[in-house]
Amino acid sequence: MKTITFLLIFVIPFYLFANNNQQKKPGYNEGGIISLNNDTIAASIKMENILKLQSEVKFIDAGGKKKSFKPGLISGYFIETENGRVNFESRDDIRISVFPSKNGDFVLRLTDDIYPLYYYVTTKMKNTGIESEMKEIPHYLVRMDYRWYHYEKSSFKTCTKIFKENKGLVKDIENGRYSFSDFPEIIDRYCLSIKAKNQ
Repeated sequence: MKTITFLLIFVIPFYLFANNNQQKKPGYNEGGIISLNNDTIAASIKMENILKLQSEVKFIDAGGKKKSFKPGLISGYFIETENGRVNFESRDDIRISVFPSKNGDFVLRLTDDIYPLYYYVTTKMKNTGIESEMKEIPHYLVRMDYRWYHYEKSSFKTCTKIFKENKGLVKDIENGRYSFSDFPEIIDRYCLSIKAKNQ
């Protein structure tokens, strides 16, 4: 259930969950930058909406200097929140966006299980009558057998194809026991069933 909490953190504006007692500066949370050779450098990470956090991390280093990194220049970064650590990985192997970045994106990793689960947001233009506005489209991504599987709300029920080894889970998805927002719970259940089967 922790993963659902992490997800909610990045759907709401940062100021709703920022913990002022842990911050060196308002609008920043403690965290760390992970270099390409996997060294960790302590930093205060600027809290922004998830779209900005996917494209660039802005931070204050231990010396008090403001810096930023784009994906590809570092392995990733993490942010300490009231509900635990949130991890973003730099990845150049995810191609969901209409205009993918050649350097990749920072992708929110929700679980570290045998089949890790990620969360990623794209945007889409939506007509609202006379005007148009950008709408955020959330995606869940599962890394399984060296392949990416990604789902949005409209394609959610097709996920049963990758969970076919667990007939009970597939049946529960098809019968509406789970919704798109329950994806972290679904992947947890599936990974537990695979581990139990292999014992």
